[in-house]
Amino acid sequence: MTRESFLILLGALVILSPFIGLPLEWLSWLLPALGLLIILTSLLIRHDRQSGEIPPEGV
Repeated sequence: MTRESFLILLGALVILSPFIGLPLEWLSWLLPALGLLIILTSLLIRHDRQSGEIPPEGV
């Protein structure tokens, strides 16, 4: 799974999390953890693009 696909999956989990029936106590831990994973994955993608490992979009 590419990092971009992982990022899309994390976003889908964030969107669906209020509707999957988890207790609010779990969501209070799950949503910040998913947010942190989104930030870290985005930073890794940005780092790879800036270092030239991944070509920028549209090229």
